[in-house]
Amino acid sequence: MKALQSKKLTEMELVATVRAGLFESREQALQEAITTWLAVKPNIRLESAIELFKGGEVTLDKAAEIAGLNRWVFQDILIQRNIKIVIEADSKEKLEEKVKEIQEINK
Repeated sequence: MKALQSKKLTEMELVATVRAGLFESREQALQEAITTWLAVKPNIRLESAIELFKGGEVTLDKAAEIAGLNRWVFQDILIQRNIKIVIEADSKEKLEEKVKEIQEINK
């Protein structure tokens, strides 16, 4: 019962901030809250970035950026956790095509 009351109070506070003109919408207020929460709790940002990377939703570089780390530190964390790192690259044919384009430009 207490959790339900707390949830209702939180929702009321959220609506009140929008009504007070602090935010244009409920979604904007929630986005601000989540952004602040992630800034204050870097471990949550890291776990979020890892899950996004594991799910193939973001690249290694993007996940590192989300986590607030450089690529190498983030990669080391993945290795420590035995998380498979797949590096994607263009096909051999695509790379050969790009090489030909560069050679044409340099003629």
